[in-house]
Amino acid sequence: MPETRYTTQEEIDDMRLEIARALEKRQAGNRKAGSRPAKIFSWALFSLIMALLVTVLASILIAKNKGQTPSVLGYHLFRIETGSMEPTLPVGSVILSRKPKDASALEEGRIVTFESPSGALVTHRIIRVVQDEEGQVLYITKGDNPINDPDNDLLSPEGILAVFLLKIPLT
Repeated sequence: MPETRYTTQEEIDDMRLEIARALEKRQAGNRKAGSRPAKIFSWALFSLIMALLVTVLASILIAKNKGQTPSVLGYHLFRIETGSMEPTLPVGSVILSRKPKDASALEEGRIVTFESPSGALVTHRIIRVVQDEEGQVLYITKGDNPINDPDNDLLSPEGILAVFLLKIPLT
């Protein structure tokens, strides 16, 4: 017959202390992992960023499907496809541009992107600001490549899609 053993009060107190220490250690680990409000905030921030990225991607795809130039908050990325702006913007360069606040107030020397009469996107420099008979501002543009002639068509402020901000280094 097995021997019956009873737990003493001292052993019970020791077990209670050991359980209390284990609970304290577990709670301390939870505090290190971050508080609940911080976890909720980080999850909300992550969700907001993801929603923003999905919205931006959707707006870019919709604009592309409609044949429009995609923009995010008025900013555009363009890729230089020809040598007309060399050496300033070599073929393959990616530029960041923004929609101008007042397209009729641009100065000589500004690089602008516009749609040509043939429908192609062109990035050239404003070389002269002129006015027509009615006093409306028009621009004469030209690529920076020395072999280029000024563009044949005058550019109206309404035709300007964006003004150059910076070249994005790809290397």
